[in-house]
Amino acid sequence: MTRFSRFTNHRQLALAAGLALTLGACDPPRRDRPEIATTPAKEPEVVQAGGLPPAAPAPPEPVARAATYEEAESVFKSGKYGEAKQLFETYVANKPDNPWGHYMLGLAAWKSGHFVVSERAFDRALEIDSTNVKTYLNSARLLLDLDRHHEALDRITTALRLDSTSSDGLRLLARTHAKLGDVEAALNDYRKALVLDDKDVWAMNNLGVLYLEEGNPDAAVGPFARAVQLRSTAPLFQNNLGMALEKAGQTVAAKHAYQAAVEADSTYAKAVKNLERISALVSDQAVDGGEFVKEQAEVFRIQIQMWKDGVER
Repeated sequence: MTRFSRFTNHRQLALAAGLALTLGACDPPRRDRPEIATTPAKEPEVVQAGGLPPAAPAPPEPVARAATYEEAESVFKSGKYGEAKQLFETYVANKPDNPWGHYMLGLAAWKSGHFVVSERAFDRALEIDSTNVKTYLNSARLLLDLDRHHEALDRITTALRLDSTSSDGLRLLARTHAKLGDVEAALNDYRKALVLDDKDVWAMNNLGVLYLEEGNPDAAVGPFARAVQLRSTAPLFQNNLGMALEKAGQTVAAKHAYQAAVEADSTYAKAVKNLERISALVSDQAVDGGEFVKEQAEVFRIQIQMWKDGVER
């Protein structure tokens, strides 16, 4: 309202001045007085409501600095996957033609639960480099998590065409065949992986898990026992061995396996719970079942050697 009143008063003054000039132009100048020079009325300054001057334009927002590959990778290795995802996003925006940047973005996004971003990043990495076995395999793992088993199988098959000796590829192929219900194919894949590398503890562990899932704990004991023999400080392997032993009726040996798992990682909740449960059934004075586990590990080692011999013939 103040602005409008000021503006109106200025207009009235300007109109009055203009009228006076018009009337004066019709009256010839008098010789007995000098002419008075007049100046046009100054345009009124426009003032915002409230009497404040016009606001200054906002400064541009600072542009985020693109992370280096080394910085983003360091954050990823520290386990901060969400932060690593953001850093790799800035990296690929600045280096869009580096397939490894997109690959690492795919990993970070997958591990932080951003599956759509992960899939797009893996796909982009493969568009740039269609020969990267790691990208095929890790994108297959993502697809397995999304229950897209046939798509995962296609990627694994492509990876194994590029590298038929990939232990990761064979293990993942076995896992996918198991997901698709082809247990025999899965067992054969694990055998192939162990023929290539008779110390592949993850192939042993996964084979043992498959036997457990199929309701055959006796067959599961050997692979788990051999995996534990090769890597005794792995709590996951010890806990899985304990489960197979318990289901096979070897409760004393099972208790010792659970104890080893808890000693390796006291925060491993599954092993802690299993140990508490079986401790109520097995006394502390029970005879150690370690010899049985050693025997089963040796039996499985010989089994792998027989598979190798069969391939070499």
